[in-house]
Amino acid sequence: MDQPVAARLRRQEILAREQPPLFVAVLDHTVLDRPVGGPAVMREQLQHLLEVGRRPRVHLHLVPRSVGAYPGLNGAFVIATPADGEDVAYLDNPLQGTVIERTADVLSLRQSWESVRAEAMPHRQTLDVITEAAAAWT
Repeated sequence: MDQPVAARLRRQEILAREQPPLFVAVLDHTVLDRPVGGPAVMREQLQHLLEVGRRPRVHLHLVPRSVGAYPGLNGAFVIATPADGEDVAYLDNPLQGTVIERTADVLSLRQSWESVRAEAMPHRQTLDVITEAAAAWT
């Protein structure tokens, strides 16, 4: 368990670089409500999310509770655009991660991404909602 946590912490350091990459994430509203670790842990996690979300090259978007089924419910994925190449995608599951390089598959995920983003709140509104949720976990 320590190894995956350490790897996640190292990945977060990328966003603190002098010239960090642009990072855009869409979160489902349920991450604000589902009690994982108790109120103190939830408050701390949401406050950390706010801290990261206030960085200039980090854009957070929240899909509102009122949205019904949307493509993001099919599972998480990452699309990365390297400076020197074509987009690649990454799918993760409890057993393994899979890098997707086939152009047609990456395009399909890009279309899903655009559909998810279309349902999400703007960044500023997202930060306001997360702030309210963090305060509610007392």
